[in-house]
Amino acid sequence: MGSEIYNTRNVYLRCMAAIYLSAFTSFYVQIRGLYGPNGILPSHATLGIQDKRHFFDKFWENPTLLHLAPVFGLTVSYCMELFALTGILLSFLGLVYQKICNLFIFFTLWLLYLSLYKVGQTFLHFQWDIMLLESGFITIVVAPILFSEKRKTTPRDQLCFWLVKWLLFRLMFASGVVKLTSKCPTWWNLSALTVHYESQCIPAPLAWYLHQSPVWFHKLSVVATYVIEIALPFLFFAPFRKLRLFSCYGQMLLQVMIIASGNYNFFNLLTITFCFSLMDDRHLFGLQNNKKASAMENTVTGITLGLLIYFTVLWFGIDLGKEVPVHSEIQFSAKDFERALKLAVATSIAIGAISFFFTACTSLYDLVFRSRSSLFEYILNVIQYVTYFTVACFLFGISLVPFSTLDPATRTSLPVFLNRWHGQFDQFHLTSSYGLFRSMTGVNGRPEVILEGATELQGPYNEISFKYKPGQIERPCPFIVPYQPRLDWQMWFAALGTYHHNPWLVSLTYRILTNESDVINLLDSNIYNEFEEDWPPKYIKGSLYTYKYTSSSDHSVTDNSWKRTRVSDYLPIFSSDHEPLIKYLENQRILGQPDITLTNTLLASFLDKVWVICSATEPHIFIWALLVSAFVVTRLS
Repeated sequence: MGSEIYNTRNVYLRCMAAIYLSAFTSFYVQIRGLYGPNGILPSHATLGIQDKRHFFDKFWENPTLLHLAPVFGLTVSYCMELFALTGILLSFLGLVYQKICNLFIFFTLWLLYLSLYKVGQTFLHFQWDIMLLESGFITIVVAPILFSEKRKTTPRDQLCFWLVKWLLFRLMFASGVVKLTSKCPTWWNLSALTVHYESQCIPAPLAWYLHQSPVWFHKLSVVATYVIEIALPFLFFAPFRKLRLFSCYGQMLLQVMIIASGNYNFFNLLTITFCFSLMDDRHLFGLQNNKKASAMENTVTGITLGLLIYFTVLWFGIDLGKEVPVHSEIQFSAKDFERALKLAVATSIAIGAISFFFTACTSLYDLVFRSRSSLFEYILNVIQYVTYFTVACFLFGISLVPFSTLDPATRTSLPVFLNRWHGQFDQFHLTSSYGLFRSMTGVNGRPEVILEGATELQGPYNEISFKYKPGQIERPCPFIVPYQPRLDWQMWFAALGTYHHNPWLVSLTYRILTNESDVINLLDSNIYNEFEEDWPPKYIKGSLYTYKYTSSSDHSVTDNSWKRTRVSDYLPIFSSDHEPLIKYLENQRILGQPDITLTNTLLASFLDKVWVICSATEPHIFIWALLVSAFVVTRLS
């Protein structure tokens, strides 16, 4: 048998359970405000309640178990709560008990999250959501059918675990490449991080301090990002452990820095989880330490790292400057990069294919020549291996379709049947394209929409505060990982466009005017004190501001993290009886859509009581309480 990964695989599975726990919990506490009957985007409007077709016909077109809401006697939003709570319970049990981490549990978790995603609309359509769906399906393949006490790596484990490595490669390589293919000036002149810390969606407290770093340090950090995201992923497939582990810890370092500087929910933790595919039991648990690296491995590792340093210095013009400690500047043109990218995409697919089939062949060799099982077990292992090999081939094949979008020429050269397969199963999100931080926004300051309410048309207008996004300049953004406040995130996107492209924002305004408590709960609880007896406001308008971090000298005087400048009006003045507003929301199917009749009042009452308990504390604290509780139970059991 090749490298033992039995324990490493188990760590990966429990980490995936922890990710699911964070994702379901984060989503659960926001369902009523986002998707309730009087929420911002009522979920029942997306399902076609009057559709009388057979369940499986509706499911294939729109794969969500929420079609079964009438069977449970619940409204769609109540059913969403039921599914989210089920996901929380199953993932908690999987995190606590290794025996629970089997194929059936992870299939259920994936199906539940897919069901919620399909009605999540704009609030659930983020790259980490589709990445959780893809990695969640791969985890179904990685997980054992039933947990066994036999502590050994089976022939199919290496093959299935390889799919996680391939996903990690596609994620990191694409994330690095799109920064340059976007032609964003800040990525090309290496100044992106001089903007990033203040312009990201919800900065962490450390972001202000990192923003104060000198420009040369920011540029050098961008160079390191390119090396980690574009060059190091090729070492994932290196035949030597030292190179794989070096690339592994490079990825982890980048993710830890992102976690420290910004609030990106479970995304970075999920990426770190993928990195376990680059490890084995020998490294992770200190097993077989008597095996030392060969002279050849040490030599190749040294040469590889030397070449990596040499080409980094060459391509990014790194030298010790006179005016700045370290000078760096990209030494290649956009056309040079396009030519290199065409070769790199084709080469990476070839390397991936070779690595995949080499892994498959070594696993098959172990099965045929190293098996110590009985004839009956041997036959079962062969059947299992053939089945999983077929599934792995299918997942690898269709993953080439979104990955090859990095280079149009490579995309057109793919076999037609791969594109057909990808299209036929696209609604299940088995594989997707990725590319984070494609271009840098907020170069001249981050745009921010500020809602303001008043009891009189003429004013005065008071600011309506959100919990987490930048608002009042004296309040820094908190650290809330792994929670994602999806409304606050969408407010960041809204500021990049107009309200005409964000009907949910118009709906939010109406829900505030009508004082919908579930929606108000998504806002800062201090708004009641700020407005005193004038809540709810009779009129709401929106203004566009530009926010910038204060300098160190300004911060020492005012203690404010932000300074802001009003740019223009964003939202016109709305009132709850404004007829064009109501007509617009009706046309958007936000108002006036019938929901499923609630008949299961007993279950609904139970869900109400659970909701009160779970919403009694801050969401990120609630998530960490669940994670810590699971860890404590694990250590005590």
